[in-house]
Amino acid sequence: MARILGDSESGKLGKKIYYNWHGRLCERAMPTNVANPKTEAQQAHRSNFAQISKLSSYMKEAHLVGFHWHAVREKNSTYALFRQTNKDCFTPDGEIDYHRIVVSKGSVPMVSITSAVIDNGCLAVNFDSRTHGGAASDKLFLFVYSPDLCAGVLANPVSRSAGHITVELPAEWLGQPLHIYAFLQGYRLRTSDTVHKKLEI
Repeated sequence: MARILGDSESGKLGKKIYYNWHGRLCERAMPTNVANPKTEAQQAHRSNFAQISKLSSYMKEAHLVGFHWHAVREKNSTYALFRQTNKDCFTPDGEIDYHRIVVSKGSVPMVSITSAVIDNGCLAVNFDSRTHGGAASDKLFLFVYSPDLCAGVLANPVSRSAGHITVELPAEWLGQPLHIYAFLQGYRLRTSDTVHKKLEI
């Protein structure tokens, strides 16, 4: 639909499109066809992109910290980096492979999770507190995600030397399969790669 503002027009009118370019009124013809074959591969790519875009909003608490250093360095958003990094994290059936999802990446040496249990509505996670080249003051972040509820919880960080972190879970999460994503944040907000663990409740 075209708009008429004084002596100028903008938008579609018949088979022509009117627009303003550097203060001048211009027109162009409507394209005769649009390249959109809707092949299986193209449809699968669109579906994957839509799923990852939604997941980036559900996991924003994690990637706002985990990708922050890279986003500043690359003058990009953490949402865009999350989508770019995880664009191929799918099973052959087109479902999200949560084991491959990355919420943080970097060169800070990561710890390994030794145990994760839920007791009285709290998730308790033990991890190897040895530094292995990192610093004891590095902060460990733990993000818990529920695919069924499309929601996540970011625990308050603890120092690497603590070796233990807990997070209180919402009551409706109990009995749901959960995914744990852990990463470290060190000097000048640099981060580690992501460690994943799935919890079957």
